[in-house]
Formats: sequence, C-alpha cells, structure tokens
Amino acid sequence: MAIDCTAYETLVDTFEDLIKANAGLADIRLAPDKWTLKEMVAHLVDSASNNHQRFVRLQLEPVLAFPAYDAEQWRGVTAIGTFDYGHLVSLWKSYNLLLLHLIRVASPAALGNVWRREDRDLSLEFLIHDYFAHMKLHRSLFAQRVDEIRAAE
Repeated sequence: MAIDCTAYETLVDTFEDLIKANAGLADIRLAPDKWTLKEMVAHLVDSASNNHQRFVRLQLEPVLAFPAYDAEQWRGVTAIGTFDYGHLVSLWKSYNLLLLHLIRVASPAALGNVWRREDRDLSLEFLIHDYFAHMKLHRSLFAQRVDEIRAAE
C-alpha cells in the first residue's frame, strides 16, 4: 500500500511559509550554543540529504547500514552562515518536493526493507514517517526560536 503524502505536503508548504516570513531574523544568534534560524534550515537540508539516500537505497537492498549523522559536526563543516538564506530555503523546498515524489512512487514491497543500526532495525516505512515527524518537531523549534528572537529585540 502506498503512503499518503497529503499531510506531509501541507507540512512542507506551511513550514516554508514560516521560514520565508522570518528571513530577516535568519542570522540572529541569541547565544553561542543556540542555532540561528539559518542553521536550523541547513539542518533540515542535511536531513533531507541523508534521507534521500535512505529512501532510494532501501528500495534497492533489503538490509543496509548507513553512516552516522552528527548535526553539530555538519554545522561546523558547512559554515552555513555565509550562504544565502534564500538559496538555502529554495534548496530545502526543492529537496522536499523530490522526497515527496520518491515516496509517492516508492515500491510498497520495499517499505519493510531495513536500515540496520546498532540499536535496532528501522524500516523504510518507519523512516519516511519519522522524517516528517522530525520536520514537525523542527517547525515547532523554529517557531519557538522566532519567538525568542522577537522577545530579545
């Protein structure tokens, strides 16, 4: 059975609206340990990138292992603060449109294929739903950070 993407499409569209509406706040850092809005969007691009590989490769093999992802290390390496916010937002949106397409055309027979992790196996179907749960969490964190920035002004 195919995965219904309707709610996921709405999530991407409404999150994009929130991201774009706060472009003027994208580079404000409240504290050394708090991510900027731009860094949050970059993290979501990283997530899309990593999951792109998982969503495709897990349709080609029944069991795979993927490298670990360390968000802080990626943030340090990318130096995303010097990258244009508008381009980053466009990349995030385009990447999610691609992922939604990949999910719509995914083979239902492959949804049970697994990413073998040290702690447990995660099915492709779980990873798809978890990707959007992660996005939903970050939409909430993004909105919270916007509120924190506005309160500090």
